[in-house]
Amino acid sequence: MLNSPLLSKSVDICFRQYAKLPAMIKPDLIETPTVSRWWILGLVHFSVLTFGVTLQMIPPILGILVNTIGMTHTQAGALMGLFTLPGIFLALPGGYLSDIIGTRKVGLMAFALMTSGTFLMIPLDPSFLFLGRALAGVGAGILVVVAPQIISHRFLGRELGMAMGIFNTAVPLGTILAFNVMGRIGESWGIWVVITSTGGLSLVGLTAFYLTFADERPSADISVPVSWSFSLRGLGKRIWIVSLVWTLFNISLLAFFTFSIDFFSSCGYDQKTSGFLSSIPMIVSIFLAPLVGIALDRFGWRIMPLFISGLLCGVSIFLIFHDPLRAFLWATTLGIGVSIIPPVVFTLAGEVVPAERAGLGFGLLSTLFNVGVFFGIPLIGSFRDMTGGYGPSFTAMALLAMATSAASLLLIKK
Repeated sequence: MLNSPLLSKSVDICFRQYAKLPAMIKPDLIETPTVSRWWILGLVHFSVLTFGVTLQMIPPILGILVNTIGMTHTQAGALMGLFTLPGIFLALPGGYLSDIIGTRKVGLMAFALMTSGTFLMIPLDPSFLFLGRALAGVGAGILVVVAPQIISHRFLGRELGMAMGIFNTAVPLGTILAFNVMGRIGESWGIWVVITSTGGLSLVGLTAFYLTFADERPSADISVPVSWSFSLRGLGKRIWIVSLVWTLFNISLLAFFTFSIDFFSSCGYDQKTSGFLSSIPMIVSIFLAPLVGIALDRFGWRIMPLFISGLLCGVSIFLIFHDPLRAFLWATTLGIGVSIIPPVVFTLAGEVVPAERAGLGFGLLSTLFNVGVFFGIPLIGSFRDMTGGYGPSFTAMALLAMATSAASLLLIKK
């Protein structure tokens, strides 16, 4: 029986068809083993860490830029805002393209632009500073859309909250690294060394992404035909509300990080202590954000954490300004609020849009964020220039943080 010609022929046919299977299936639709999800999470985490360092390289050297190059606080704020300007126009196209041609190609292009733009700032001439910052912002604006999309593809429906909690420790780590290292490097060796080291870190991330990352579309995409038509219809109104919450929160938080070191210095703290106090919210969030993600998976929490954390952030910023002697305490409470909002927002963004349109959903999230930050941070910096003090600026930060609580209530289903 086992030597039957009919059985042998059947086995041979099955083997031949099985051997052809990989060629019949699109590579980006082949399911990757579960264990690889965590390796990819680590790679994306490092990629976004480089984004965090690149974004936050300006605040630690803000005083040097003002005193050495002669920039105003408004211009320094514009360097932060300029980093987000390209994302206003490119986040949606970047997310759309990543849905169509894959996250690897779009991610590599984004990394290359962010790296080359950072290196372009080395001459320190104002024109090169602004041009390089804008080019780096082009890449960054696309990278921050691709990164959460990669995580959403691999973790949707299985530990997405935990993955987003871990993912959202990347920018805090990058901020801590920038605030506690870049200022000392700038004072000891000059601004050009800060720029060179930041570009070098980005180059390492680009190399790692190129060597190790391969595309994988979510299994939900297998039955969905790829379409080149561009439309925001079908995303649903909840992604717009989530994007509004994210925008208000980031205007407040990034304005705080942009000017907090300078504020603490004006209160009598030295450069080292000012950088440390400014980085405390991020230090706290590194430990709490993964726990928040686990709670999101376990208990299904979404809206109430957003409401509470927005209020906590606003009150903390208000108290930091009015009670700088206890800045360590209020920066810690700010960190608790900061650790909650990003995991909730990115988990919701991955859940409220169809899986095959995740890139477009995260693109919308990033677009509104970039619009708000581009206009918001220079405006808050201008309050400092006009009044000569940080009172109006910190009041605006606190009110914007509290506004996230009001916006989160719009997510409650009737």
